[in-house]
Amino acid sequence: MVRHDILQLLAAHLQEYVSGERISQQLNVTRAAVWKQIKVLKEEGFEIEGQTKNGYRLLKMSLSLNEWALKQALTTTSLGRTICLEDELVSTNVRAKELARQGGVHGQIVLAKYQSLGQGRLQRQWESPRGGLWMSVVLRPDLSLADASKLTLAASVAIVDALEELFQLRIGIKWPNDLVFNGQKLAGILGEVVGEWNAVQTLILGMGINVNFPRERLSAPLKATTLYEILGYEVDLNILAAAILKHLEDKLISLEKKEFEDLRLSWLARAVGLGEDVRILQGEQVLQGVFKGISIDGALILETKDGEKSFSAGEVQLRSKMSGYF
Repeated sequence: MVRHDILQLLAAHLQEYVSGERISQQLNVTRAAVWKQIKVLKEEGFEIEGQTKNGYRLLKMSLSLNEWALKQALTTTSLGRTICLEDELVSTNVRAKELARQGGVHGQIVLAKYQSLGQGRLQRQWESPRGGLWMSVVLRPDLSLADASKLTLAASVAIVDALEELFQLRIGIKWPNDLVFNGQKLAGILGEVVGEWNAVQTLILGMGINVNFPRERLSAPLKATTLYEILGYEVDLNILAAAILKHLEDKLISLEKKEFEDLRLSWLARAVGLGEDVRILQGEQVLQGVFKGISIDGALILETKDGEKSFSAGEVQLRSKMSGYF
């Protein structure tokens, strides 16, 4: 893409101006085409200075999702090396499943600047306004179905590790797949198997993170928050996505090596409600007990008056006994 080639050229000469004539000659396009693409890049959020006699200079990267910028930020081996970035999608998970069925490679990612029908766990709607990080990853890992169920736990830890690394934030994990800050939801994760696991071995891991927008854009702002609300400024979505993918790739490699204990301990260190009285909602049934942690299989452990019980993520909802929500 000419636009990406222009960015590459400007990024290679950050301390100097690059003339429109030089760009047009190197890329074999007209000066008018260069000017048109520069204009589009500015609209996408790149700060580019233009001087009549000197040419163009890249002053600031865009904070919005951009395929070229994301590729520059990536440090992974496989995750994110194939990118599908759309302005709007019904759901990144839906598109990722389509691509997986068409032979999409392991590590392919799907991103959307806006989702019209994003979904969370238990078929709940996930609001996805512009400014968030809405991303799905196609995974074909060397894991059994039992171990594959731990990938949502791995994604939780990957996201909180990335947020701690980039912004020194301490984010809590509410079992099984919500990330919270001061009791307010910041992110959610949805894992979906494509086809029969033994035959296809493909899982779509969807991640939704409220980032560069005020929480008032959400219909239930009192129960949710955004990075913008927490930090007070907008962040680079490309750097954030790249950091999450790097941490996720590391944790995926550990799972493939059967090294789950370190991941389990990292998860427990961030677990919200650990050691507290909670309610488990299993269909119409309500169970009360103390949240003891997660097992080596990734199941929730609840200590009840009848002894310890374990629950898989697909079976139950976890609620605080006192507030109704962690």
